[in-house]
Amino acid sequence: MKKSSFFSSIVTSVALVSCLSPNTLAQSKNTYSCINYKGKPTTVVDTSRGKIQLIVWESDYFQNSGWTPNKRCQEVTQRFQEFSDKGILKYVTTGQINSYPVICVGTQVPGGGYQCQKDGLLITLQKNDNPNKVLENLFTNAAKVGGTPVTREPTGKYIFPMSNFIKNAPIMTETDIADIKVEETEVTTEVTSESKAIKSEPPLIECSPLLCD
Repeated sequence: MKKSSFFSSIVTSVALVSCLSPNTLAQSKNTYSCINYKGKPTTVVDTSRGKIQLIVWESDYFQNSGWTPNKRCQEVTQRFQEFSDKGILKYVTTGQINSYPVICVGTQVPGGGYQCQKDGLLITLQKNDNPNKVLENLFTNAAKVGGTPVTREPTGKYIFPMSNFIKNAPIMTETDIADIKVEETEVTTEVTSESKAIKSEPPLIECSPLLCD
């Protein structure tokens, strides 16, 4: 009887874990998105605690790159999501890939500080850019609201503790979120109006970028 009760308990425990695991995973998953907030492309992350503002993409961060702030926001936010889903988005640091300075997902090396995670590229910079300065600028707003500043290790690299920040940063207020919804509605209205105007015009002739430039 004791053995029977013991095995019954195990079966019941396994059944409960099977039922709870999907919900637990869903709650713990962070969702990154690029939104228009107060007129600026902004990367935010939705967590089990609420929505957190991460990066405001200012135009002068990448003025020499040829990428617009909105394009940077969309592309890098998608990479944040991919690395988060893989469970490796714990630190963000700087490094070099193919002789270019980069901002990347960082991994800690025993006795050697931090280095770029393999296949952890977030942003490629221009050769004359200072990656530490760019990293510091990117997360300035995050550091202000979360009290988790970008730190400099003995090797000279800058580190942003992403996972700790997300665990402890204050969430956006209901007023902030209401502002986001208003802006999203305004953007949707503008796009709809533009779409109607385009339909009334003759179709454009497509050509290669080389010929169109």
